[in-house]
Amino acid sequence: MIRSSRSLAQALCLAAAILALPAARAFESDVHFGLTEWLAIQAGFDEQAAQTIATGNQRVDSGDMQYEEMAVVNACVAHDPLGASLIGEHHYPSAGKIPGAPDTRPVAAGSDAAKKAALAVTRIDASKSSFMLFMLGEGLHELQDSWSHQGIADVPAPALLSCDPLLAWGHPKARGGWNSHKADLTMFWPADTVAMAEATYQMLKQYPPLDGVKRTAKPWDDLRPLVEKFARASTKAEKKEWFARQNIADASFLEGISLKDGAVPFTLRWEGRKLPPLESPQSRQHDLDSAVLDFYNRFFESWMKAGDFNRLAADFGAKSTARAELAARLKIWRMRDHGRVAALAHSDKPLSAADRSSVDALGRDPRVYAVYDTVADAFFPFLPRTKDVSPLLPFFIKVWNEGATARAVAVVRLHHAPYDNVAVVSQRTGDRWGIVSITATVDH
Repeated sequence: MIRSSRSLAQALCLAAAILALPAARAFESDVHFGLTEWLAIQAGFDEQAAQTIATGNQRVDSGDMQYEEMAVVNACVAHDPLGASLIGEHHYPSAGKIPGAPDTRPVAAGSDAAKKAALAVTRIDASKSSFMLFMLGEGLHELQDSWSHQGIADVPAPALLSCDPLLAWGHPKARGGWNSHKADLTMFWPADTVAMAEATYQMLKQYPPLDGVKRTAKPWDDLRPLVEKFARASTKAEKKEWFARQNIADASFLEGISLKDGAVPFTLRWEGRKLPPLESPQSRQHDLDSAVLDFYNRFFESWMKAGDFNRLAADFGAKSTARAELAARLKIWRMRDHGRVAALAHSDKPLSAADRSSVDALGRDPRVYAVYDTVADAFFPFLPRTKDVSPLLPFFIKVWNEGATARAVAVVRLHHAPYDNVAVVSQRTGDRWGIVSITATVDH
């Protein structure tokens, strides 16, 4: 409920800003939403203003359609310099340009490029301050990501795909590389997390008063020990407990982060995204052969409903594909607690017998798998930039080589693993399509 003129202004600010911004992601929602909200409250913003700032921050990570960019599509599947440029702008702030070699666009923590957007918002006329909180959150996102993405972007190398280094973005090798969530997990970078939080706090303090009311901020030295504890929390349960101790009772924003659940299953659902629902799990992508479109439509619907993954691998795998490996990959990417299986999910080597046994053991509990009310709910909607108007898509397909030797890839982002792009590669043998690989890239 909107309770005051300031509240109305903030709500209008949020709605208007949603319509004006571009897009794709680092760190994760524990930082971009939760920590940002808490820091804003410590800086003197009221709870509603703090949540507006945090919402503006978190929505840059695919929280609205204008933020929906998938790096693997831009650089590895479809040649899209505009999409790659938007990813750089929001998640890898640098003075370098796209297209450009990775070493010409390094990211420096807290650099002028990283601070530019947030600083611009802090310098607005005070009469507009209630209308720009969402934009402040967006600028803080870019600043925060400069810590997690500092260095030279790695070039993704997913199996059977080739990525253009002039367009590619990936976590720097020194911070885990393109196929690891490590760069965005605060427990690995406690000093950087504290430095990022302090820079965020100082930027919040610079923002003009709302409705002419001066804010009182707490001393940073009082906050530092608390941020250090936040940084060291290594599970969703520990993060949730930290927020509860800071009087933030609703920690549903932690849904989907790449940490293990921890002591208890994390079952909260976050409603903070603003994405249009898909009308159907069936893709209506234009200019595709009906056979490959039908194959992927049947596969994705079957995968999201599946209970028997061995049968699924047999039904959809290519004749040359190792069925046990494919079944294990299908299980891993349906598991709700991605942090628990991330190391296996992102392994670029075939899974060992011991790995597959551990996956089988986890899968004996049917509650381990993500379940959706409808199959369409499993997918983030995607709107590719094409020469013709495209409908919203549940996944994006690209075909190489027409004819009997054709190969194709379908890229999807799943709601229970929102910080990954999953690529399902298939090939045609005769008149039959079959899956040859399931790979993924970490995408923020």
